[in-house]
Amino acid sequence: MLGTLAVLSSLSLAQVDPASGIDFVTVGAVGNAAYSGPGNRVNGRGRVDYEYRIGKYEVTTSQWIEFMNAAFDRPADDLLPHVVSPLRWGATGATPQNPGARRWSVVPGQEMFAVGGVDWRTSAMYCNWLHNGKSLDRDAFLSGAYEVSTFGYISDGGGFTDQLTRSPGARYFIPSLDEWIKAAHY
Repeated sequence: MLGTLAVLSSLSLAQVDPASGIDFVTVGAVGNAAYSGPGNRVNGRGRVDYEYRIGKYEVTTSQWIEFMNAAFDRPADDLLPHVVSPLRWGATGATPQNPGARRWSVVPGQEMFAVGGVDWRTSAMYCNWLHNGKSLDRDAFLSGAYEVSTFGYISDGGGFTDQLTRSPGARYFIPSLDEWIKAAHY
């Protein structure tokens, strides 16, 4: 699971992206040296040969709740796969608009509380939803940055079949390990 959700964008917009509400910063230093510290698992990682943008802060409860309500407050015959609630966020249950659905509201004072404990598949679907302009259409959650139809398991316990790299032209996406390490240290 991801500790906190970071979202990347390939868009060259003002600091706060009006479409997502995310405050992006540009990570430059194209062709930087990889990390070469003492023996840890990121040694040799963090080199990125292109400029990119990453959220300056973790995704907040106010930003995340709109996605969760769009994904969960749906008719019973239109439920989405692979979307689960985060482990940590500043939300509480609210009355849904659809029978049997789920909905949340922000706990007063918790609007800026960082969302944490979000799984990769839910993060990918959040990126799809942002990529597709926050549309409530089912397909807006299922494709865009990642193709949800690839999400599955290898039957012998050999791992996942998920599309782990973003689709070409993805506007919002999960940072690669190298992108995240570079952003954290530069």
